[in-house]
Amino acid sequence: MSSPSPLNTPSPQIKEEIALQKATVARLKKDILGVDRNARKRYIRDFHDEFSRIEGLSSFDDLVVACYKADVVYIGDYHALPASQEFASRLLREIAGRSREVVVCLEMVYARSQKILDRFMAGEIGEAEFLRGIRYDLDWGYDWSSFRRVFEVAREHRLAVFGIDSEPRSGLRYIRRRDAHAAARIADIAQGRPGAKIVVVIGESHLARNHLPRKVTADLKAKGLERRGVIVLQNLEEIYWQLAERGEEQVDVVTLGPGRFCHFNTSPLAKYEAYRQTIEVWKGEAEDQEDVDLTSTLYGMIDTILKFLRIDKYSHCVRRPGRSREFLVDAYPEVYSGLEEGELKHLLRGHRFTEAEVDEIAGHLSERGSCYIPRINAILIGQMNVVHAGEEAAHFINLALKGEIYDGAPREMPQHDLFYTGVLEEALGFFGSKLLDPSRNHFFETDLYQYYRKDRATIERETRFSYEDFNAIIDFILLHKKFEQNYAKYDEVPAQILAGIRAEPRRGNILIHELGYFLGQQIHDAYRAGVLDRREIARLFRRSFRASGSALKTYLDLTERVRPAIRSGSTPQPAATPD
Repeated sequence: MSSPSPLNTPSPQIKEEIALQKATVARLKKDILGVDRNARKRYIRDFHDEFSRIEGLSSFDDLVVACYKADVVYIGDYHALPASQEFASRLLREIAGRSREVVVCLEMVYARSQKILDRFMAGEIGEAEFLRGIRYDLDWGYDWSSFRRVFEVAREHRLAVFGIDSEPRSGLRYIRRRDAHAAARIADIAQGRPGAKIVVVIGESHLARNHLPRKVTADLKAKGLERRGVIVLQNLEEIYWQLAERGEEQVDVVTLGPGRFCHFNTSPLAKYEAYRQTIEVWKGEAEDQEDVDLTSTLYGMIDTILKFLRIDKYSHCVRRPGRSREFLVDAYPEVYSGLEEGELKHLLRGHRFTEAEVDEIAGHLSERGSCYIPRINAILIGQMNVVHAGEEAAHFINLALKGEIYDGAPREMPQHDLFYTGVLEEALGFFGSKLLDPSRNHFFETDLYQYYRKDRATIERETRFSYEDFNAIIDFILLHKKFEQNYAKYDEVPAQILAGIRAEPRRGNILIHELGYFLGQQIHDAYRAGVLDRREIARLFRRSFRASGSALKTYLDLTERVRPAIRSGSTPQPAATPD
C-alpha cells in the first residue's frame, strides 16, 4: 500500500481532458436527476461527503488480504451497473476460497423471502420460479443476468445466502428503518454462526459511517459481540477525478481511510449511462436494456470528441461528391441498437452488402459490441460498451471530416496504402475512446502481450489463436515497432513485415487493429505530455490518404514524433524482437 502522489497542479492538457469528461458526465447526470430526485437527499449527500478523498493507493491483493482479516465485509453495489456485480462476484469468490465459512447477505432479497431463497439455493426450484417467488421484476427490477453471478459463486462454494432487506424500497423515506432491519438481521446471523465471515452486498449509499455499519456494530454490541468490518466501495466519481488529475486513472484500488477501500472498473460516464438505460426500462420506453435507444448516448460522445477538436458541428461542412454542402450536425449517423440477427442481415442486404460483408460486420459486432459502417453512415450497437462505442463515434468523425462517408465504392489503392490507412483510422478511434475514458489501456485489454513466449498449450487454451497464428502476429508487431524506430537504417522493408501487410484479411485486420491501438495509446500519451496539441490532432482527423504512400509516411512521421512522450509504465515498448 502506498501514499497517493503529491497533488501537483495538473498539466493544461490533463485539465482540458478532465473538463471535457466532467461536462459529458454532468449532462448525463442532469438527465438522470430529472427522474431520480433521491440523489439530492441528505442520506445520499452524507455518503458522498464521507467518501470524498483518497488516503492512499492500494491493490486488489491488498484488498483481498483486508477482507480475509475482517469478520464483516460490506461490498457497495451500484445496482444498475453490471460491472459492479461482476466485481462483487469476483471478490466473493476470492474471500470464499480463503475462508473456512462464509455467509452472504443480499439487499436484493427481502428477509421474508428466505424460504424460497433457501429452496432455490438447494436446487429444489428453478430460476424462473425463484424470480417469480421473490417478485424480482416488481420489487427489484435490475438486470438479473448480472446479479445471477453472485448466486453462482455462492453455489460453487456452497455458501449460505440470506435476504436482509424489508419493504418499502421506494424512495428514501423509510431507508433508515431498512438499515435498522438489515442490521438486526446481520447481527442475528453473526450470533447464530459465530465462526462465519459475513459478506454483505448492498447499495453503496447504505455504507456511510452512520448508516448500516454503525447500526450493525450497535446490534452486535447489544449481543455481547464484536466484529471487525471492512467497507469496499466501487467507482466513486469524486475519487475518480482525483486520480485523473494525477494521471493515475489506471489505479484499480485506493484506500479512503482505515478499513475503507474503493475499487475501479468503470468510468463515471459508463456508470451513469448504465443508470440512464435502466431508467429508460423502468419508464417503459424500452422492454429491456437491449431495447434502449442509444442515439443520444452516441451523439453525446460525438459532441465530446468534436469539442476537443474544436470543431463546430453547426458550421463545419461535410464534403460529399455530387451533393450540396451539408452541415456536420445534419450528417450525424443513424444509430441502431438491439437488432436481432435477422433484422441486422435484412438491414445490410437492403443496402446491397454481400453475404461476406454481412458476415464480417456481424462478426465485428459480436466481438466488439459496436460497429460504424460509413457506406450507410450508421453505428450498430449490439452490446453497449462505452469505450468501444466511443471508438465508433471517433470513426464517424474521422471519416466525416475526411469526406469519406457514404462512399460505397471499394478503396482502389495498393495493399500497403490500405493497411496503413486502416492503422491510422484505428489509432484515431482508440484515441477518441481515450478522451471519453482515459483509464482505458490497450496493453491491459489484449492478451497478445500477456501470453508472449508462453507454451503452445497455454496459448491455445487461454487465447482465441492457434500457437502458430499467435506467434506470427506478435512477431510482426514486435518487428514492426523495431523497424519504425530505426526505419532510416533499413535499405528495404523486412520481408516479414511485407508478408504481414499482404496477409489474408482475417490476419491483416488483427495486425491493423494491434498497430492502430498501440499508436492510439501513444498519441494520447503525446497529447498529455504536450508533444502533440489539439490542432495537430484535429489535422490528423481531417487528413485523407488518397495519395499513394501518404498513409505510411504519416504513420512513420507520427511514430517518430510521439516516441519522446512515452512514459515509463504508460506505453510499453517491446523488450525483445523475434530471432
